[in-house]
Amino acid sequence: MHELKESVGVSERFRALSYRLNQLSYKSFPKIHGEAIIIVRDAESLKIIRRQKVKNVITNAALSFFASLLANPFANTHVPEGATCPVRNSWQLRLGTGTGTPSPTDTDLFNPISGSYKSGSVSSSGATTQYYVRYMPEDANGYTYTEAGIFENNNETMINHLMLSPSLTKDSSILVDFFVNITFS
Repeated sequence: MHELKESVGVSERFRALSYRLNQLSYKSFPKIHGEAIIIVRDAESLKIIRRQKVKNVITNAALSFFASLLANPFANTHVPEGATCPVRNSWQLRLGTGTGTPSPTDTDLFNPISGSYKSGSVSSSGATTQYYVRYMPEDANGYTYTEAGIFENNNETMINHLMLSPSLTKDSSILVDFFVNITFS
C-alpha cells in the first residue's frame, strides 16, 4: 500500500512537471510578426504628410513559403545566364480597394487593383526581413486604396495582408513609401 501512494505521488509530480515543461515549450516557439510603415510625402517638397504603422496578418501560405526556404534555400532562386550567384524570384506589393478582415487563410486581396502591382527591394537585418516599395507621383493613381499585401514565389504566394486605415487616395501630388517588416522572434 505504501508503494501505491508513492507511485501516485510520483505520477502527479510527473504530470505537473510535464505541464510546466509544455508551457515553457509553447512560450519558446518562434513567432512571426508583421508591421508596415507607410509614409505619404508631398511629391514636390518631399515633406511628410502622413506616417502610419499598421499591423498585418501573416498568411498560412507565408509560413509554408518560409519553411520551404529553410528546407531548400535555392528552390525560389535562379541563376541568370552569365551570372555567378542565384537571384531571388520576383515579389511585389499589391494594393486593393476591398473591405474585410484579413485572415491567415487569405490567398489574395479582397479587391486587388492590377495597375498597383510594384516591386522594390528586400533586405534582412537580424531577425527582420523588410520589403520596400516607393510609389512615385505617376504610379497607381486614381484609386482610394484600403488594403495591401506582399506576394512572393513568382508573385503567387500571398505573404501578408493589411488594411490601410485611414485609406490612401493616390494621385500625382504624392509619393508613398511602404516598408513592410516581417520579424521572427
